[in-house]
Amino acid sequence: MLLPEKFLTCVRCEDGLRREEGQTPVPGYGLPNAEIMLIGESPGAEEMKHARPFQGKAGENLNQFLADVGLNRDQMYIANATRCRPYKEKETLLKNGTVRITKSNRPPSKHAIASCAAWLDMEIQLLMPKLIITLGSTPLKRLVGECSISEVHGNLLTVSIQRPEEKENSREFFWSDERYHIFPLYHPAAIIYRRELKEVFQEDMRKLRRTIEELKITSVIV
Repeated sequence: MLLPEKFLTCVRCEDGLRREEGQTPVPGYGLPNAEIMLIGESPGAEEMKHARPFQGKAGENLNQFLADVGLNRDQMYIANATRCRPYKEKETLLKNGTVRITKSNRPPSKHAIASCAAWLDMEIQLLMPKLIITLGSTPLKRLVGECSISEVHGNLLTVSIQRPEEKENSREFFWSDERYHIFPLYHPAAIIYRRELKEVFQEDMRKLRRTIEELKITSVIV
């Protein structure tokens, strides 16, 4: 884990306060010297269970899409914009009179994104990746501000990114002096619910492979 131990007890947002007993925020995972960093949205139930990003179906999809274009996820570092599961609860009254509570994922709040920003920024600063791949609109907007993923997906951006102020309790951002290579992709989970995006995502993955070759990032190529 690149982050300090105090990360594991973080309760700076409402999602952290609602963690189940025994669970911790989900740190990034991967090589500490990875040249490529993948950033998703938020942990789901499986990610919270295993304390590792991109488990379950979305993780399987991501692994397969990367493998299909000859890229090795094991040579990358992967994290999320927020680190605890954002969820909503639904109560269902059963025939026996008991109430069943089910949880379903929801998008993270702006407060949660800002609260977790320092952790993501710390990982970026320690890694200094040659390429950041954003998965979905949440990490894209976290880094580059208001931006439509439908307009920029599959294209290399070379831009300043939003960084949090150093004051521990601050949730304000400033723009970095450094410029980063950002490659936006749709979130792999979107393919599960919107099958029409599959071909778009596959074409974007082919563009990603060509971009990685142009940037001479050979460590991730199989």
